[in-house]
Amino acid sequence: MTAGARRPPVVAVFAVEDTTVQLQWRHLRPGSLRLRVGVEGARAPGREQTIEVVDPAGTVVLHDLEAGRRHVVEVDGDALGPRSAPVHLEATTLRPPPGAELCRLATVSDLHLGTTVFGHRGTIKEHPKPEVPHPTRCAEAAIAEAHRWGAQHLVVKGDITNYAKPDEWRTYAALVGSAPMPVDGLVGNHDRAREPRGRGSVAPEEAARLFGLSLAFPLLVRDLPGARVVMADTTIAGRNQGQLAGVVDDLLDAVADADPEVAVLVAIHHQLQPWHVPEGVPSGIPRGESLAFLEHLARAHGRVFVTSGHTHRHRRWSHAGITTTQVGATKDYPGVWGGYAVHEGGLRQLVRRIGRPDCVRWTEHTRRAAVGAWRYVAPGSLDSRCFTLDWAEGS
Repeated sequence: MTAGARRPPVVAVFAVEDTTVQLQWRHLRPGSLRLRVGVEGARAPGREQTIEVVDPAGTVVLHDLEAGRRHVVEVDGDALGPRSAPVHLEATTLRPPPGAELCRLATVSDLHLGTTVFGHRGTIKEHPKPEVPHPTRCAEAAIAEAHRWGAQHLVVKGDITNYAKPDEWRTYAALVGSAPMPVDGLVGNHDRAREPRGRGSVAPEEAARLFGLSLAFPLLVRDLPGARVVMADTTIAGRNQGQLAGVVDDLLDAVADADPEVAVLVAIHHQLQPWHVPEGVPSGIPRGESLAFLEHLARAHGRVFVTSGHTHRHRRWSHAGITTTQVGATKDYPGVWGGYAVHEGGLRQLVRRIGRPDCVRWTEHTRRAAVGAWRYVAPGSLDSRCFTLDWAEGS
């Protein structure tokens, strides 16, 4: 590309659920963007909507689609540029889990409240310095979007703070206090800050007492309609790596004691590792411990799902019939929240990009981390972010 040349427009599918599709775009011009959406092969014409694009990057959610169908999306308009051809996209909506929907809950991960930078050596910054730092803005937007989606409960999966400073815990307390749904939290390795950066830090147990926070020490169990949520502290003081040894017996008891007809969501901070060699930093819970844990879970209950944070990436894998996922951070690319719709016979995971414009501007800026590789590493595949589990099928 020659110097000064404009990058070609990009419009792509980021998230799907049973009746919605989220599109994302970048390198667009200010102007109109026309979206025509229809079911593939249908005789009836699809629906059309037009949105006004202001920023080069952004998102839009298409609603009221048919579940479990392949949809065709045609995108055109002057926001694509004068010489750009229309964009043709396909997206298959998820089939809903069997039975009636019983509840919805949401998760956010790796808020890192208190930081103002991202990337190796903190080279990615906001200019000019904003009044509200990006971790707080992104967390606020994620909570608001999850609530509009219908989440009745929120789980924060660790690394709430960057260095466990008093002001960072205070910011989190304000977020929790203004949240429109109950909030429980997990402790991450950043919340158990280590010297020298941890000087002046407040231990999570003390922060919980001072600010009235609901955190897992080391276990927290919530029963919702059709679901039991089991949250466990997997941190090791002074280390990035996690472990289950200190909590696994009580955790398995909490899972085994759940009604066999409900879904059990196990939320942890550190990711379970499927390989002997970690995919990359940060390391999580070692492979042997992870596989044994999933095997124990499978024997304890027939409807278990495990989700974690820590890596700021999106991954999905299964062992012993148990699906486990990693869900990315609110505060850096792609900047997301996770939603879980629990049905009588299964559940659905949805991961959506935070769509608030000032948050998208920042998360797009962070795509260039890891020498530009972060844009490819962090999002993972669509089916690692959005999928349906059917308990009868075991997948």
